[in-house]
Amino acid sequence: MNFFQPTNRDELASALASLSGGSIVAGCTDFLAQRNGKVWHADAILSLTEMQELKQIELAGDSLAVGAVCVHSQVAQSPVVRQYFPALAMACSQVGCAQIRNRGTLGGSIGTSSPAGDVYPPLLALCGAAEVMNSRGAVRTIPARELMLGKGKTALASDEAILRFLLPLPAEHEISAFGKIGERHQVTISKINLAVSAVVENGCIQSARAALGAVAPHAYLSEDAAAFLGGKPLTAETGAALGDLLSSEVERVIAGRGSMPYKREAVRGLAQDLFARLIALAQERGL
Repeated sequence: MNFFQPTNRDELASALASLSGGSIVAGCTDFLAQRNGKVWHADAILSLTEMQELKQIELAGDSLAVGAVCVHSQVAQSPVVRQYFPALAMACSQVGCAQIRNRGTLGGSIGTSSPAGDVYPPLLALCGAAEVMNSRGAVRTIPARELMLGKGKTALASDEAILRFLLPLPAEHEISAFGKIGERHQVTISKINLAVSAVVENGCIQSARAALGAVAPHAYLSEDAAAFLGGKPLTAETGAALGDLLSSEVERVIAGRGSMPYKREAVRGLAQDLFARLIALAQERGL
């Protein structure tokens, strides 16, 4: 087996050129769990753990750049993430358990493309994007809404790796929140999750984006929810009404699936809980 551990972009490009279908890893929380107790073989493994530039959270012009090898706990505790992107901080603070949050990375969370992943809905709601590099050193940006194609499938080419995620700094009066429902408080895999960003002025929602996860093959932006929320007051009643709308959407999207009756009802409470967080944030910021 070939093992690559680049420390810079030139070394990464060379490693990607030699990977030939091997695996790219960082925290390995999914990689090892999927192979636990099984006989497995890999021709090549590329570890990103020595790429120090991929562990940084920094302002880059009018965006915040979050390195692909940043672990969830790092993002959850980052003052700048908590200030500008509460939904992402909330999502990262609820991934798995403390050990997973201290080891698992944002790039790995997106790279595994789990329908129940907690990081993708905030990236969608916050208009994020992924910056990726190929084996020739060429860099391109993939908008979040084009990033995931289905369970275990992303828009990355076979010789590409995620470098960082770019989040445009929020508009004035923009707030966001994330919520999830799972079977347990700790080590929880989402049964359903939701991220919402909203521009609020004088207690009224001017515009909004809502991303629903653990329903379809990948999280997606709800156009109906965005259209409904525009112009509505930021109140508990609006949150309840959003829950009704999303309940109907869940019923339509996964009609016939065994989990549909549960998720149809669960999303009502999820929407109300998330709106309580949004209302608290708006009050805190005088919106």
